[in-house]
Amino acid sequence: MTFLNPLALLGLFAATIPIILHLLNLRKLKTVEFSSLRFLKELQKTKIRRFKIKQIILLILRTLIIISAVIAFSRPTIEKNLPLMGQYAKTSAVILIDNSFSMDLSDELGNRFNQAKNATISVLNSFKDGDEATIIQMTDPEKISLSSFTRNISMLKDDLSKIKISYQAAKLLESLRLAEKILENSTHLNKEIYVITDAQNNIFFNDLKDSLKIMNLKSTLYFIPIGINSRMDYQNLSIDSINLVTKIFQINKPIEIETFIRNTSNKSINSTIVSMFFNNQRVAQRSFDIQANELKSIQISASPQSSGIFNAHLEIENDALDIDNKRFFGFIIQDKPKVAIFGSKPSMKFLDFALKGTSSIESPAAISEFSSEEMGSKNLNDYDIAILSGGKYSDNDFKILEQYVKSGGNAIIFANDETDKDIFKNGIASLGFGYLKEVKYDLNQPAGFVGFDKIHPLFQGVFKGTTDNREMIESPQIEFAYPVENGQPIIQMTGGLFLSENRLDEGKVFYFAVSPTINWSNFPLTGLFPTIIYRSIFYLTTKENQGINAKAGTSVILKLPKTLSSSVNIKITDPNNNEFYQEKLDLPGGSSISMKNLDYLGNYIISNNQGKPYLILSVNPENSESIITKVDKSGIEAKLESFLSNNVEIEFIENNEKLAANIERTRTGTELWQLFIIFAIIFAITEMIVASNIKATKEEFPQ
Repeated sequence: MTFLNPLALLGLFAATIPIILHLLNLRKLKTVEFSSLRFLKELQKTKIRRFKIKQIILLILRTLIIISAVIAFSRPTIEKNLPLMGQYAKTSAVILIDNSFSMDLSDELGNRFNQAKNATISVLNSFKDGDEATIIQMTDPEKISLSSFTRNISMLKDDLSKIKISYQAAKLLESLRLAEKILENSTHLNKEIYVITDAQNNIFFNDLKDSLKIMNLKSTLYFIPIGINSRMDYQNLSIDSINLVTKIFQINKPIEIETFIRNTSNKSINSTIVSMFFNNQRVAQRSFDIQANELKSIQISASPQSSGIFNAHLEIENDALDIDNKRFFGFIIQDKPKVAIFGSKPSMKFLDFALKGTSSIESPAAISEFSSEEMGSKNLNDYDIAILSGGKYSDNDFKILEQYVKSGGNAIIFANDETDKDIFKNGIASLGFGYLKEVKYDLNQPAGFVGFDKIHPLFQGVFKGTTDNREMIESPQIEFAYPVENGQPIIQMTGGLFLSENRLDEGKVFYFAVSPTINWSNFPLTGLFPTIIYRSIFYLTTKENQGINAKAGTSVILKLPKTLSSSVNIKITDPNNNEFYQEKLDLPGGSSISMKNLDYLGNYIISNNQGKPYLILSVNPENSESIITKVDKSGIEAKLESFLSNNVEIEFIENNEKLAANIERTRTGTELWQLFIIFAIIFAITEMIVASNIKATKEEFPQ
């Protein structure tokens, strides 16, 4: 027996009052024998004995009245259904409904999410007056407050109708922990939890982070699997991930994509098509075959025809689940890079040829040329990249360049012997290139390339057939150089690094160990020179990490580039083209914005106040929801028992058509307060009868 109001039991001390009064009223009588009364002695003893018995009965009845009343106020409840007692123990219930997108499957009984809603309505209809309940969405449990119990079943049904399919995965353990907190605030005997789900594997593993048992409250968990008895054989493909192979984005140059597509079916699927879209225009497609339960890599490419923002996605043909047939990504192609070249005319000659193009070919960049002496008077932030081709530079020039690169600028530096050697050495050291040395080679044995990083993005698509660094390409003849040892090696030469890369905060720098003239080497005359210069411009000015991925429903913190630090508010365009502004958060490590509740699938564009885009955040659904394998009954019970305490009784209900009857059968508990009220009334009436009888006896035999 359980008492729902145990403090009322303190009233049992009042049951001692009749006993105390009885003891105080006892009087010891002194017996005096009279000869005239000795014949009545036996008769008197008999009646006095009966009188005392009635007093004891009266004492017991008065005590029972108090005990019955106190027990009634303490609300006693037993975990059985008494045949003649129609009053069940009140119930507090938390209903967990799985609204993940795997519930959007349809089987012999129709759409599974609709089946789950119908099962929830059956549960709500099983409640009686005084019962309280609440509903938790398993994909987002925190949408409910801890004080959300209600006895208004109609309101719960209305809330249920508003629940929609989510792009997130169901979180079973998180939902159960929340259910436990809610039930801790309930005073009803019956504490029930209903889990209505398609019982995919991922609900048991997504948030299993510890081995501690949960649900220490004495309660009953009803597990209602949707579709567990379905015999349908589903065919479902999903796009699991997208990798942008291309690192340099240019107009009319192929953007190469590698995508991984999963077949969660038990059958092979042939001749299906994956399509690529740029700004909702189909630009490429590929046909492919995929084996049963295979994860397949597929390459697809297309060439953008303009600059700007590219809201892109891949899409496969419709199947059992449509939500996982589309996956979003994005990239930005900037307008012509603004290039500032500082140096002397001889040092710019070959750079002009490589960058300015010819009368028939438009220049890929907007070129501005200045003498080396003008560097200190120019605002480098007006340009995407600065090239130091030669000339005389001061310590201050290198300090300006260092600050420019750290704030997100880019630079290409060629070695030159016009600048004081110590100034030049210290200047490039401040940009991360140390151990510079002057090397002059024998004219009969000039230096050449000895190592080549062909997989560097700078050379992506340049070399056909092999990326083996041991297979050398055409090497220039180098007679004089300033090689370094620090930096990321791109091209190695005899005696050090010919071309190396370094990064300072948000900017990148290339260092060439020779001058862009024919005085040091014949490098400007090789076919490699214009290719490297041309691609260096686009590689250095292409924004890295401009495409960031996030799962639907999560929150992410985006670190902003320093070029956005001057903007107080950051413009955000969501996948529905709604625009809003968000204030950035300035921290010692840089500026950032927090993107919360990413409920829409698609691309979020992050721009400055002037609308210039800097980042694309792509939001896609949870991958694990696409694996539509279910767990059988024994597996479900084993998994539940692995993290539920022994206080939880697990009831497995497979027949949803008789759901209410199954719940009625397993539900236990009857409140007995009404029964004890009846007992108190019966004892009170009996006490009145006995008390009246004793009063008559007293009048007949006064003491």
